[in-house]
Amino acid sequence: MRILAKLFASLIILIITALFVVVVLLHTRYSTPVFNAFAQTLLPGKLTVAQVGYHWRSPLQLTLIQPDYQAFQTDWHADKLQLYIDPATFPHIAWLRIDGMDIDLDALDANPLQELPQGLTIGRVLLSDVTLHTPHWQATNVRAQLDNWQKGSQAYGTVKGRAQWEIGSLYGQGIALTQLLLDAKPSDQGWEILGASMQWQRAAISAQGHWQPGTLALEQLTISDAVIDSEKTRQTLAQALAAWPHDTVLTVARADVRQLSAETHLLSVNQLTFSAQNLRFAPNAPWWYQPAMRLSFNADYLRWQGQTWEQPLGDIEWRDNAVIVNQLTSQLQEGFFAVSGQFTQNNWQIDRFQANGLTLSRQELDPLQDLLPGIPTQLSITSLQLKHNEWLNLSPDFATKISGIDVDGQSLEIRDGELVNGLITASANHASINQQWLAEPYLRLEAHDRKLQLHQFLLGFPDGQLALSGQINLAAPSRPWSLAVDGLQIPLSIYHAWFDWPLPLDGFHDIEGQWSGLAADVHSFKVGLNGQLAVTFLDSAAAQTDPSVDQPWSIRLSHWLKGETVPPEESRLVPLPFASLTLNADRGDIRATLSGEQTLSLRWPIYQATEPNLSE
Repeated sequence: MRILAKLFASLIILIITALFVVVVLLHTRYSTPVFNAFAQTLLPGKLTVAQVGYHWRSPLQLTLIQPDYQAFQTDWHADKLQLYIDPATFPHIAWLRIDGMDIDLDALDANPLQELPQGLTIGRVLLSDVTLHTPHWQATNVRAQLDNWQKGSQAYGTVKGRAQWEIGSLYGQGIALTQLLLDAKPSDQGWEILGASMQWQRAAISAQGHWQPGTLALEQLTISDAVIDSEKTRQTLAQALAAWPHDTVLTVARADVRQLSAETHLLSVNQLTFSAQNLRFAPNAPWWYQPAMRLSFNADYLRWQGQTWEQPLGDIEWRDNAVIVNQLTSQLQEGFFAVSGQFTQNNWQIDRFQANGLTLSRQELDPLQDLLPGIPTQLSITSLQLKHNEWLNLSPDFATKISGIDVDGQSLEIRDGELVNGLITASANHASINQQWLAEPYLRLEAHDRKLQLHQFLLGFPDGQLALSGQINLAAPSRPWSLAVDGLQIPLSIYHAWFDWPLPLDGFHDIEGQWSGLAADVHSFKVGLNGQLAVTFLDSAAAQTDPSVDQPWSIRLSHWLKGETVPPEESRLVPLPFASLTLNADRGDIRATLSGEQTLSLRWPIYQATEPNLSE
């Protein structure tokens, strides 16, 4: 035993002596070669340093100048490395600082940290002037403070305490970010993001929230002064966002975007500010599908599809399959529009729709219609107000211009394209419909439980006026209807111009009649048609070709009724030899008489598959 004790004491003395010699040598000019030689016996690779900094007053603190470590086919180099071992936590490292190092995060297979003991911990890791990169992105001028680093089984270890990052610039996917700051601490299943901020071009971006595998949940996201200055910038940004991991869901409790401006091929916007709540972007779901989002926005202007929307303002909510528009207004074409209501795919409940001073056309409405999911089966409008609007259709086939349109609708309810309830009045200052001029057209229509009452429909012509009134019961299976018509000095040309009837007539006519019948289908219409009509022709004429002048009028009218039109370039006007027309219908059996210089009779049982029979 005495010999064993002497040997053990000798070993302790030898170790202390060796450490003392090493400490003494570290204070001489031999400190660097001594450290390099000593490191070869402890590490699997080759570690060399340009200089060792050490002082006996801090025996557990070591500074390595320009350390270079070669192992596993990888060369790791830094400007400076400092470490400190606290006697209370020995052999664990109290803190480690690395300055001026380039780290390839993609070289996991050649990671020298894998050889460190899994139980090794470092109280604080400090990084300064570090570069991090992968084949897809690069971060430069990185500074960090990582508390309670543990080797564990991870390739680069794990941080169990607070992590603070400062990155000078980050470039990847064509996007350059600068001045990145991140302050986070671990939570039960991930990381709590206490604060994150960055600069993109001139935009300032900040956020806070929580991350765990498969989910990034942001409590707050703020973007200020962002500028998308070209279509190329928009495409680059879209491609970068498309690189988002497909297995990660992004949720944002509140997002605030302030003073956003964009100039692209599809859209231009200036000074857009909006706030959004409850955003959710999930894999395999379109970005615009938001089951519980609320959005409010305003901007100086928004230009889309050739239209400039000035001072747009909106407050919109998404709830499951419904879109609730609390407010949506904008100035457009020196006019104004406003809408509010609740919308689902098959049911639109519009509380208010107002449009003033707008000039609309099919060309301008088509892009807006493409945005809509389709015509709903149910549509209700509590208040509809259109003031001083204009409709244009410049098609050469049927040119239309209606100016000074005023429409007032109250409690309108439309189902499957039919007006079920409500009252609507419409008027205009004047109109030109396929070269037919009208003054002050007017409409008043009312419905109660699918019973429609046409109180008045007026068309003012240059020298006359046409008035219609009637009703139809859509609630009854047979759909009975009635119509009254009364007109003076009505141009005969409207039949060909508006309805493309093969009646090339010119001049005017007075008209008076009463009609009734059924409208369940075509057959019931033909069988149930009843009524009478009286027409007086005034300065009337018909277009005919020269060779047909001597043909009987019964033959000419027969051609017209069969749809055989006369080419305009081969025709001339021939006075109409009739002064009046009387027409009676009894359960689909139509009998008519044309009287004047000549007399023609017509019988046409439309409920049968026969042609009209004309006789003199």
